Formats: sequence, structure tokens, C-alpha cells
Amino acid sequence: MAGFKLAKPYDNVDEEEVTISSLTLSVGDLLERDIGATACTVADTATEHWQRKYVCTESATSSDTTVNTIPVNNEFLWEVESANNSNADHNGDRMALTDKNTVNNSGTDDTSEEACVIQVGVLGAAAEKRILVRFLDSSGVNPDAT
Repeated sequence: MAGFKLAKPYDNVDEEEVTISSLTLSVGDLLERDIGATACTVADTATEHWQRKYVCTESATSSDTTVNTIPVNNEFLWEVESANNSNADHNGDRMALTDKNTVNNSGTDDTSEEACVIQVGVLGAAAEKRILVRFLDSSGVNPDAT
């Protein structure tokens, strides 16, 4: 399973329909919405921690104009694929995204604006590349904006 998946059941998980344009998406793909944007785009290595994010709860084709999602917050615990073997020594490290469904667990704490998650655990064998993360901010407010 690629992508982001809630690691445990939560009460009152509200879904939100968001606008998209010409995107092909799978369940678990991560979207971002930048300030002033009317449509979401796929998250990638350039996604910054503060950008509003959503995890797809359904698939979409390039002709779809909306998709159902779970809005991301820093309370939920997410299971996600990692670019490298999972490693409990990385717990507490901030990490950037590799793409819309994978986290880049480089083995060092990422202090850049692109560090979107913090690793809090690992799942299965190291080679299964599955980690537990929490998102850092996702408020939609750029702290560096003037």
C-alpha cells in the first residue's frame, strides 16, 4: 500500500471535498493547497510544512474536478511508505516528502521549510519501508510571510 493511511481509527474524522484539475490520484495520495490557489496540487519535495494538506480517500482521474479527502492536522498518526529502510533511530527526525505518497527518511533531522512530518515510529521489518509520522503544521499560514 503506497501513500498515507490513518494509523488507527479516530472519532469524528471529517472528510472534505477539494477542487483539483487534471490530476490522476489514488487513495492515500497527499495533496497541497497553496495560499490563494483555487485547486489543490500533488505534494512533492517542494511542499512546505505550513501548506494546507489533504489525504485522498478516493481515486480520481484527470477529468475529475473534485476529490474527497481527509484534511491533515498534527494530531493524527499516519502510516506511510518511506524512501529508505525504516529505522527506529530516525524517530524524532523531521522529514521532507519524496512525492505524493512517500516520505524521505534520509537519516538526518531535516530543518528546512520542506520538512513536513516527524517520524514517531516504524512498522514491520526495515525492508518494508513503513513508518509512523505526524504532520508538523499544515495550518495554511506561512510563518515567513510579511
